[in-house]
Amino acid sequence: MNPEILANLRNFCRDETAFEQLQQLLTNEFQQLEEKVSQANFHLEQQQTLFHVITRLREPIDLETIFQATATEIRLLLKADRVGMFRFYSESGWNDGEFVSEDVDPAFPSAIAQKIHDHCFGDQFAAHYLEGRVQAVTDIYNYGLSDCHVKILAQFQVRANLVVPLLQGDNLWGLLCIHQCRAPREWQTIEIEFVNQIANHLGVALKHAELMAELQAEVVERQQAEQAVQTLNQGLQRAIVEMKAVNKELEAFSYSVSHDLRAPLRSIDGFSQALLEDCQEQLDDTGQDYLRRIRAATQRMGYLIDDLLNLSRVTRSDMHLETVDLSKLASNICTELQNSQPERQVEFVIQTGLTTQGDVRLLNVLLVNLLNNAWKFTSKHPTAKIEFAMTPSKSEIPTYFVRDDGAGFDMSYSGKLFAPFQRLHSIQEFPGNGIGLATVQRIVNRHGGRIWAEASVDRGATFYFTLVAKEGLV
Repeated sequence: MNPEILANLRNFCRDETAFEQLQQLLTNEFQQLEEKVSQANFHLEQQQTLFHVITRLREPIDLETIFQATATEIRLLLKADRVGMFRFYSESGWNDGEFVSEDVDPAFPSAIAQKIHDHCFGDQFAAHYLEGRVQAVTDIYNYGLSDCHVKILAQFQVRANLVVPLLQGDNLWGLLCIHQCRAPREWQTIEIEFVNQIANHLGVALKHAELMAELQAEVVERQQAEQAVQTLNQGLQRAIVEMKAVNKELEAFSYSVSHDLRAPLRSIDGFSQALLEDCQEQLDDTGQDYLRRIRAATQRMGYLIDDLLNLSRVTRSDMHLETVDLSKLASNICTELQNSQPERQVEFVIQTGLTTQGDVRLLNVLLVNLLNNAWKFTSKHPTAKIEFAMTPSKSEIPTYFVRDDGAGFDMSYSGKLFAPFQRLHSIQEFPGNGIGLATVQRIVNRHGGRIWAEASVDRGATFYFTLVAKEGLV
């Protein structure tokens, strides 16, 4: 107490015993006031430190900078010898890790990047720290710590330590460690509460860092996806250029086939016919038969060339999408079929109101081939039935079918149905070149759909197909 104040009090209080009692009371009061002032100053500094931590969390700075600045401020405020942030290695079961940031008194060794292994931490202590446990050790040699734990602390000259968990969401990311190295230390409740508050705010920073890393990973993934799309588009552009070049070559080949090959075929057929007409008397029956076979073969080759050209045109021609009345197309085709052989007894069942988006020219070719096949393969029956309709389906994609009750086929050979020039019946039994179903499949594919068949021998066949027309489909 101030000596001048004591002298003035002695003048007012002549009783020595009363004066000593008053002096003791005032001394105790002043001590309490000094403690309150000290606590108030500490609380003020504590709030300033918390304010700095929170301010840094709102700034676009990295986690390492936040850790370093926070460690410095905590060490100055608590007058500790070392403050460090310890991080566990992922997938180590909380038994291994290292200090990633610290502020330390120059009189003591640095703990940065020191790899630490504690084989009992993960099993015995991790669960408690996950629940928010705080360890406040006054003296490591008198606290009942395990020998291995004391050995780990002793290598950093630690005598007392205060350890608070750093939680990244629900994960124990690491520990906030405050070390006293010079001597043991009794940690005050206000100090423990303060360090807990700091750890909670650092947990926010850790969560933000995790979210930012996830966001950056997502950005990188999207950039890679965009790059892949760009690369794919470039590849598609090259493929389109190459396809155009191939189409030009095909057009040139088609021209060559239609002109260069037809001429010699016509010559063979023409001279064969001339031999039959002009030299018939010089040829015996065998020679005349050979010439007729030559003519038939050249004419069949001409038909095959025509079919190949038609198949090529289906593949390469431009598509013009519009609303197409499939029922009307089918009715017209069936009328023509009936007129071509009015003596046949065939019942046509055509569902009305079937429309779709597609190329009317190609879809007409599709129905012509399917209905012609149905007409052809029912020709051996005195009466027949041919249907065109749409199947009931829960799918948004309509499924159409052409069904007949004719010759059918063995399903074990269905894999050959849509290959060019593959036939499941002999040409003597049913005429044709085996190109119709290949043409149908290509038309269906160009509309984005698919085609398949079900049949049994002598019990007819059903061809199902879908049409999914899309803009830009070529």
